Amino acid sequence: MWRKLALFGGCFFVAVALFGSIKAYSAKLKDVDLSDTTPIVLVHGTHGTANSFNGMISRITATYGKSTDKVIVLVKKDGTLEYQGMLSDKSKNPFIQIVFENNDAPIDQEAEWVDAVIKDIQKKYNVTQYNAIGHSNGGLALTTYAEELADDSSPMMEKLVVIGTPFNDLDADDNAASTDFVDVTNRTAELQKYIADSSNLDANLKVLSIAGDLDNDSVSDGVVPVQSALASRLIFDDAVVDYSEQVVTGSDAQHSDLHENTTVDAIVAGFIY
Repeated sequence: MWRKLALFGGCFFVAVALFGSIKAYSAKLKDVDLSDTTPIVLVHGTHGTANSFNGMISRITATYGKSTDKVIVLVKKDGTLEYQGMLSDKSKNPFIQIVFENNDAPIDQEAEWVDAVIKDIQKKYNVTQYNAIGHSNGGLALTTYAEELADDSSPMMEKLVVIGTPFNDLDADDNAASTDFVDVTNRTAELQKYIADSSNLDANLKVLSIAGDLDNDSVSDGVVPVQSALASRLIFDDAVVDYSEQVVTGSDAQHSDLHENTTVDAIVAGFIY
């Protein structure tokens, strides 16, 4: 009988110790406060995954040393959020990567999911300001969010980087081969809406648009016409405090490889930091 009681007592001790450690762990998570730093929120493009920005995050962290830690926020198909990884109150400019389980959803839906994540990290981490990076349609989701869903109660998006983002869709006939254009060949309905809603953008926002050009002929990154990516100037140039563009050329400027390009790393880090 005594042996059974001793065993029970040992289990009780372990349970108490474990419960105590769980409480301490939960308290640590709850105490994370990022209000004094600027997280970097990343949004992948169509068919993107948790691996989409892993390379860029690792290279920028190792090369520039301005950020520590990362966390993935998986947005499930039903809109619920699942956090993977952990941040601490010592995190510096941490990367917060948004991953859509349904990675082929309409842009408006993705923008709503971005809004849900931004609100959640505001509550969870006390985020007051952040920078954002979007590749391809991820740039459209961030732009839609910034124009239509962000409000005065939202954390401030200080800087936005859009990489190979098709603001004027993908049709070459709508996007002539020139980088010094005043207007695109033909404005799609989507581009017209982005331009019309640009007055909703925070006037203090700073925007960098990066386009890829495979053959140095100002045509395309293999998917997105250069002029479509740089149609961003029609949206942001007169609406925000600072707007700039970069065209990256060569075989490494292929659309799906733009966020694996070390030249793009350097451009993004120079702008973000």
